[in-house]
Amino acid sequence: MSKNTRTILVFGATGAMGSYVIQHLLRDQKNNWQIQAFTRNPDSSHAQSLVELDSDRIELLQGDLNDYDSIAVAMKDVYGVFCNTNFWTGGSVTKEREIGLAILDAARKANIQHFVYSSLDACAHISQGKVPVPHFDAKAAVEHEIDWRRSDEFMRQESGWYSSCVSVLKTLAYFENLFAFMKPKEGTLSDGREGFIFSVPAANAPYPFIALDDIGWFATHMFAHRDIWGGLTLEIGGERLTFAQLAATFERVTSIPAEYQPMSDEEFLALDMPNVHDPLSQFKFHREYGPYRDRETLKKIHPDLMNFEAWLQHTNWRGESREVQKNAITGGT
Repeated sequence: MSKNTRTILVFGATGAMGSYVIQHLLRDQKNNWQIQAFTRNPDSSHAQSLVELDSDRIELLQGDLNDYDSIAVAMKDVYGVFCNTNFWTGGSVTKEREIGLAILDAARKANIQHFVYSSLDACAHISQGKVPVPHFDAKAAVEHEIDWRRSDEFMRQESGWYSSCVSVLKTLAYFENLFAFMKPKEGTLSDGREGFIFSVPAANAPYPFIALDDIGWFATHMFAHRDIWGGLTLEIGGERLTFAQLAATFERVTSIPAEYQPMSDEEFLALDMPNVHDPLSQFKFHREYGPYRDRETLKKIHPDLMNFEAWLQHTNWRGESREVQKNAITGGT
């Protein structure tokens, strides 16, 4: 497959989000996008599963995000770029910011016509430094650079690249995290029934989610409507609900007994999972600060936007483990 002006280059193609973005791009029959999937290992099962979606329209491109030259080469003759970087590859805010800015720089030099950057909320900024969440803040740091560039172009009264070609899609934790690190455990409920127990340190605060399928829809919508979204930021979300509400909805939809049993921060830390302090900080942030999304406005854009009930029906999930992404302990992208 040769590249052309209808090619979308996807960074993070073999991750959970990237695969859904690619699936939705393939469904966009009006634009008939060609896909260039940037991956370190084209022979991996994740990469090969992408080719199986449509071998005529998907091409794997081997590259390394630590190698600027391979990023720059990938940009040649590409119309658009979807960028979702993996915090856990480098394991630091500084490293992910460096990678994000390098991809943006290469895209600007290549005059990419539409760049869609996947971001998350700036937890350290919103909480005034009280509750940083590194894997959120790393992406937000790149988004802040985009905003700064847009502002600079505005002050200079020029229609620059950041102001006309760069879009930001601000996402949330996936419903699909319930397959992995938020997965309920089987056990005896407080009323004596056997079922599933949801137990996380969320207290009684609403927790915001979005379906991966909806992220793919919104990303494709942005690419299809650059005239609307070029230079703008869209904050998306599916539903905010407490884990008690989540458990009740799960039981109502699946007929499987379920309940929420709150967990303390100390109990969560005692699970001794990898990078445990980052997801714990995310729970703390959501307990105290939100974030919030305007679901009614989003449904005007995407009428089929899923809440938890719709997601359960769509995925037919019944509490079992499923693969989510290559790095399960992220709580987001």
